[in-house]
Amino acid sequence: MSKSHKRIEWESRIKDWKASGLSASRWCKENGVKDHQMYYWIQKIDNSEKQTKQDDSHADWLPVQVTDEYEPKGSIIIHLDQFSVEV
Repeated sequence: MSKSHKRIEWESRIKDWKASGLSASRWCKENGVKDHQMYYWIQKIDNSEKQTKQDDSHADWLPVQVTDEYEPKGSIIIHLDQFSVEV
């Protein structure tokens, strides 16, 4: 099972646990999940979400100066992770 599939599976389990109203320990017993795995994934997913929120809340912008002498000869492609912008 790939990491992304495993993460999706655990996100679903955590969502089910939260909706159940049970303690994490009780939910694990009723669903055949080991407590330590549940706590590991709760922490891993919570930390990942916090990091994503921090990354999204801050952007650094740099000025770009283009002189009159510049003659564009094509496009510029900017890549950031899985995103690309073509100008």
